[in-house]
Amino acid sequence: MPVPPSSSRVPGAGSPPGPGQALLLVDDHEDNLFALEHALSPLGRPVLRATSGEQALKTVLREPVAAVVMDVVMPHIDGLQTLDYLHRLDQTRDLPVLLVTGTSRDNQLAQLAYKLGAAGILLKPLDPWALCCHVRTLADLYTRTPPTA
Repeated sequence: MPVPPSSSRVPGAGSPPGPGQALLLVDDHEDNLFALEHALSPLGRPVLRATSGEQALKTVLREPVAAVVMDVVMPHIDGLQTLDYLHRLDQTRDLPVLLVTGTSRDNQLAQLAYKLGAAGILLKPLDPWALCCHVRTLADLYTRTPPTA
């Protein structure tokens, strides 16, 4: 999938951070998106959904997003590839991405996620309160930090 050059600016993307910025949930299974949305509802932030890495990339370039919660295993472009694309673009380089996976503990996966700049990786089944704590902290820190030039 072609990715816009890092210097491109898209209207609406890279908006000044603020508390109304949405959370982007990315998973190729609708039931997982529903569960994530329900678990994160106490945070009171708007929620956007994407069912693929491609859709996630388009969404973050069009909408102000405070944090991304993304499944690792997805068809076509997986969560790690999407994370890599996000961190190559100027306007999304600092966007916090929390990865979730249903695979067992995997040190190679964790190392790669770390190397690509993941804000964290959680194993399913997720504890809803732990998820809320992680996402709230990431979103609050991101929305209080001025974007890098």
